[in-house]
Amino acid sequence: MAKKRSKFLMIWVITAVICLFLFLKYASPKIFQVLMAKDHTMPTPSTLMMWYMIMGILAGLVYATTSNQKFADFLGFLLPGDGPIIKILLQKVLFIGFPVMVGWFVYSWSIPGAASPVELRIQHPTLPQEFEKLANPFRQTDAETQRKCIEEGKILFQTYCRPCHGSKADGNGPFSNSFRLRPINFQDPGTIATVVDNYVFWRIKEGGPGLPSESTPWDSAMPSWKDDLKDDEIWKIIMGEYDTAGVMPRQREKLE
Repeated sequence: MAKKRSKFLMIWVITAVICLFLFLKYASPKIFQVLMAKDHTMPTPSTLMMWYMIMGILAGLVYATTSNQKFADFLGFLLPGDGPIIKILLQKVLFIGFPVMVGWFVYSWSIPGAASPVELRIQHPTLPQEFEKLANPFRQTDAETQRKCIEEGKILFQTYCRPCHGSKADGNGPFSNSFRLRPINFQDPGTIATVVDNYVFWRIKEGGPGLPSESTPWDSAMPSWKDDLKDDEIWKIIMGEYDTAGVMPRQREKLE
């Protein structure tokens, strides 16, 4: 029985890799949804999936080379010759399916990603009136207090914001590839550097659900943090966020 199975060692390795992919792609999000008691699935980030797949393939190759006999059986599957009909059919499937699969992956990676909605809309929604007169209370403190607030804000940013926005605030967080549109790069001078502190405060506090109905549809996966973070914590996150990105918020225009 073992000898018969060894003739198909390559098929067993390929099957194991395919099962690993299906688990990461479909089963894992459902499992984490249940474990974390979420009302939505938790998709596996594409970068993490890629590393798991690489490790799975390497593990299969390592197993196939643990002995000379296994390695010979692994490569022997590709050699033509007499054998059971099932082996001949599997060889044909492999020789045809592998190039097709490689071509599909290359095509999938090379085609342009999903574009933003074609509807005309403004870049920045209008700041609600109740947020217009807000000001960061920690911006007017002494230098030592500001530095302390920035460091505290960086810690909060890494805790709550890093999964999507990245540890460097560049939009390359571990979950960034899970969204149709990637999180924006805060290091880009055309993003948070163009708005004032209280605007960022509003976007963090209310998130996507708090966007106005005008100029919809908005394509934002930003969650609302008003139930999880205190106002002081949000202000500190803003300071840490700007410092991490290496930019400064736009200053309010003073009327003479």
